[in-house]
Amino acid sequence: MWCSYWNIIVPTKSPAEVMAEQWLVVLPMGSDFYARLDCIRFHRWWLLLACCLVQFCAGSVYAFTMVADSLDVYFYGTSGANKQSSRVLLLAYIFLGVVSAICGPFVERNGPRPAMALGTLLVFLGYVISQFSITYKVYFLLLVGFGILLGSGYGLVLIVSISTVQKWFPDIRGYASGLCILFFAIGNGAFITVSSKLLGQSVGALRTIITGNGVEDLFWVLGTFVVVVLLFCTLVLRTPPVTYAVNGKDIHGVPMHLAPNPDHVQDEYLNVGMTFVNYDVIQREMDGTDGFYFQQVKAMTLLQCLASTDFICLYVAFAANIVPILVFLPQIRQIAIIIIGLRNQTQVYHFFLYTYIGNLGGRFISPVLSDLIIRIFYANPAFARKIVFVALLILQCVVLVLLPSYMHNPQVFQYLAATLTSASGGGLALMPCFITDMFGVYNTGTMYGIIWTSWSLGAVISGALLSNFAFTVQGVTDQLHWMLILVCVGTGLMFFVRTNSMDRFFDGYQITACGKPLVQVSFHNLTRDTIEDDDDDQASIATPTTIPKDGFVLWNHQVDGKVYDLGV
Repeated sequence: MWCSYWNIIVPTKSPAEVMAEQWLVVLPMGSDFYARLDCIRFHRWWLLLACCLVQFCAGSVYAFTMVADSLDVYFYGTSGANKQSSRVLLLAYIFLGVVSAICGPFVERNGPRPAMALGTLLVFLGYVISQFSITYKVYFLLLVGFGILLGSGYGLVLIVSISTVQKWFPDIRGYASGLCILFFAIGNGAFITVSSKLLGQSVGALRTIITGNGVEDLFWVLGTFVVVVLLFCTLVLRTPPVTYAVNGKDIHGVPMHLAPNPDHVQDEYLNVGMTFVNYDVIQREMDGTDGFYFQQVKAMTLLQCLASTDFICLYVAFAANIVPILVFLPQIRQIAIIIIGLRNQTQVYHFFLYTYIGNLGGRFISPVLSDLIIRIFYANPAFARKIVFVALLILQCVVLVLLPSYMHNPQVFQYLAATLTSASGGGLALMPCFITDMFGVYNTGTMYGIIWTSWSLGAVISGALLSNFAFTVQGVTDQLHWMLILVCVGTGLMFFVRTNSMDRFFDGYQITACGKPLVQVSFHNLTRDTIEDDDDDQASIATPTTIPKDGFVLWNHQVDGKVYDLGV
């Protein structure tokens, strides 16, 4: 039962659904009937805006860092060392990560609209119960409302928005990914600012007096805005029809004139859990075209993706990349005041602002840069993402080496801190399109959700450690040193993340460089002619160590098309 859950079956759309989804606002009414507003035509840019708004709302979870001390004063009369309310945020991180990890197959089977509806319901209940906890001063309700329900709801809508937008933008995946993750960060800042205004506090203040005032209006004000936005986005989000193409490519990035018949792909592969799309002929690797890469990567099940060494190494590298966001950013104010010695409120605010802007810039620039590399140099998409990601990790290593030496130089330290958070944010934004290019669009939600657990786990660990952290020069220096070690490990593991299809589909394990195998271990698995012969729900493809001169063919439209009577 549990194993079958992870076997993704991609559903088909009925003619009524396809017709209704030509319009922007669509509401399923049951029995294959869809209510719609025939006033605004649907366009993928409307969907991108909706996904960005979902990410913006999800960023509100960070606002709890601003209100935790006020909640302690409200519930317990003091914001002392116990910091009880911080546990609520840690619980929200846990449920956000868990739900993100397990909801992917549910989203792919049922589509984004039901998943968004469920996520919005959880967020709504979370805010309502959190408001009850304030009204009746019951701390346990805050744990249930914000920690469990709100964390679960945001975990679900995060995955829905990311997996959906990647299907609609096969031509500019980096741009779409970067814009969504950028809005997540903008939401962080916006909700923190609004929360501070409601509580009568200042983000960059040297000293703040925690009174607990304003807490009574906090959750209903934020919750009303968030739920209304999420309800609208629920009506907009949808998956592309089977005939969808943009700039001559389908949702997999495959040129339409090379792609196999979609009905055959649905019947033979998607209906049995194989997210498989092929080209006519795999191009030579040195050409670096999309055709070469995507032809093979689609011959993988979800479980194969999860068990691959490529994903395991990428998981650790991603965890290393986001450490500065999880550890460095939350304590940026204390570092500015205690470590660097800034004494002016304006200076502290500018230090925080520049670091935040650096984070925003990295989230957008890095994935867009990977898109440019693909288009300008006709690069293998996953290889282009890998180049940018490794460059970001190396940049983090350099900055982490330099930071301890400039703690007494506020200006240089500020530039280095902004660079560090920019590289960390860039890796975070690059990951959705990187995973899509590595494992296919039907596995994006699940794979991104699982890799997101490293963020959730890191947030829990860092939050627990920082709650009792003593801010001294030596303490911060030690932090930077262990972050450097972790980032170096992540950089080294990226060598084992293989973007070369000839390596990834070798009948065993293989790593090549400059066309020559460095590591080659053959498993000698037997190959099968059809997927129906594969009882283990896997497609084993014998791959040569070098590319044959006449091309390596997985799908030949002249031969296979005649066999299946596809009219080609």
